[in-house]
Amino acid sequence: METNERVLHDTPIEQIAPSPKRRRFKHTRLRSQDKLPVQITFYVYIGIMVVFSMIPLYITILNSLKTNSQVAASIFSLPTFTEIFANIAVNFANAWNIIIRYMLNSVAVSFVSAILNVFIASVLAYLFVRKRFIAKEFIFTLYILILLIPSILGMSTLYPMMADTFGLKNNYLAVWLPVIAGGQAGALFLFRTFFGSHPTAVYESAMLDGANDVQIYFYFTVPFALPIILLNFVSTFSGQYNDYLWTSLILEGDMLTLTPVLFARSAEFNSTQQAVGYAAYLIASIPLIFVTALSLEKFQSGDFAAGLKL
Repeated sequence: METNERVLHDTPIEQIAPSPKRRRFKHTRLRSQDKLPVQITFYVYIGIMVVFSMIPLYITILNSLKTNSQVAASIFSLPTFTEIFANIAVNFANAWNIIIRYMLNSVAVSFVSAILNVFIASVLAYLFVRKRFIAKEFIFTLYILILLIPSILGMSTLYPMMADTFGLKNNYLAVWLPVIAGGQAGALFLFRTFFGSHPTAVYESAMLDGANDVQIYFYFTVPFALPIILLNFVSTFSGQYNDYLWTSLILEGDMLTLTPVLFARSAEFNSTQQAVGYAAYLIASIPLIFVTALSLEKFQSGDFAAGLKL
């Protein structure tokens, strides 16, 4: 026993309890896009693009807070705080009186166009995805062929058909019918691709439980496809709200929408009412900001990224 203790005492500690193996750390190489110079370049580029994107908005807001003489002197000059409050009351009040009627016309026309386009296209997409019928793919191809024809090429025949044949001159139906007829082709393609990615088992279970097509559409398809529906709604609303050519041809007087009116008053805004013109542009952007803000949450959520499979 004493011999064993003496041996243990004389034996080096490294032999009794070997030191743990040294961990070998691998040198992790950064990807080329993760290196600091590359990231700095990205940030500089993005920052420059953001600045250039915000310059028009900054100029518009700044000049809406000035008098016409101050705008004519320099679009980059800064008014004093006392001038700002006085100019806001004058410029925005005058701009509101000029455009409010036509802005409401644009909102009503654009909202109805977007609702009809989304509803018709989503129902068609549901039928093409969940139903079987003869020549389904051929009919779908005919719809898609509409996308190959620029809409402006049909203006020469569309105008006399709407104004003379149907007697819809200065009627909002002449705006809605072409929008839902031509706009549903792109929406149908988008919705069909999106609806096809939905789990089939959910629809089969609903049918086994006795749900009909109307219930399945409203309780399953629409909630599943809400992000893409909002995307199409916003794009249709924005396109119709900003439309100039067709609305200026088919509408007139108090039925006009906002964009033709702003264009008609552009000479006046550029000469004697510059500050009022900038205020009018800001007021005109409110509906677009509001509609986009309502849908922004869905655009940024994971539902949209996970559901969109193109």
